[in-house]
Amino acid sequence: MKKNYLTTTLWMAILLTGCQRNDNQATEKQPIKVKVITVSASTDGQGKSYSGTVEEGNGTYLSFPVMGTVKTLHFHLGQHISKGQLLATLDSTSMQSSYNAARASLVQAEDAHQRMKELHDKGSLPEIQWIEVQSKLQQAQALEEIANKNLKDCKLLAPFEGVIAEKSIEVGQNVTPGIPVAKLVTAHHLKIKIAVPETEITDVRLSQRVDIKVPALGGKLLTGTIEEKGIIAHPLSRSYEVKIHIDNDAKDLMPGMITEVVLRKDTEKDACYIIPANIVQLDEKNNNFVWIEKDGKASKQIIKCGEFTPKGVTVVSGLQNGTQVIVEGQQKVCEGTSLTII
Repeated sequence: MKKNYLTTTLWMAILLTGCQRNDNQATEKQPIKVKVITVSASTDGQGKSYSGTVEEGNGTYLSFPVMGTVKTLHFHLGQHISKGQLLATLDSTSMQSSYNAARASLVQAEDAHQRMKELHDKGSLPEIQWIEVQSKLQQAQALEEIANKNLKDCKLLAPFEGVIAEKSIEVGQNVTPGIPVAKLVTAHHLKIKIAVPETEITDVRLSQRVDIKVPALGGKLLTGTIEEKGIIAHPLSRSYEVKIHIDNDAKDLMPGMITEVVLRKDTEKDACYIIPANIVQLDEKNNNFVWIEKDGKASKQIIKCGEFTPKGVTVVSGLQNGTQVIVEGQQKVCEGTSLTII
């Protein structure tokens, strides 16, 4: 009796297993309906973003090369200046007197030289006296040139077109050579300085194009190019200084403004793929992967993800142009599952 019961139980288990296997096989043969997207290389969203500060492209401190008292000022802070424009003058009374005296001495030396030359040409003047006359003329010419330069140096002229960034003197103030009077910076060409971490500096290239957003100008968008790339990292931040050249034709961008800089990834080397973030899964080895359609079946594809963007997550390796990635129904598939694309 017990033997018959055990036999009956085993046959029932076998029959149930067989039925379950048949059901599973039927399920496996039925294609899973999925939606896919065909990926293509993109540079959107791949750029790195940095905070930058606007600096003058070319700035210099202006000063008088001679000593004197400031007589007039012809500029104010923030004023746009043309090349050669008069900025300031010194009291030139003493310089004018010195020049007048030097000029008179030169006229006298020239007259003496002319008279002695006639005698020298006739052979009536000893050679030693002729040399002395020539030396006095040369000395008078040199003194006149110095006095003339000192007189001209009482006027301070702008060496290039720009904007007054600093003002250091007032009328009546005594100045000496080298003491700054003002700082003049270029208006059309500026620089933006950013700090790039050491882990990202290899992505920066000279002449690389960048996108610039200026919050102080209502979010105005500009473009620039990288013209300087530092080679020594800051000892604390471990970042490198990078400077970007930007044209300021509208003259509304000013030194000191804060900017948002995005380095463009505009080469094939930098191309990436952007896919929905919710389809990326993690396997038992902590690898990111997605399901793709390959020859009508599901296939697991390991990928390497980059940054998150408003459009999705960037994929820097593991995909190629034309790959069909499953975006709906991926939870129902496994390796080799037959697919129906809807």
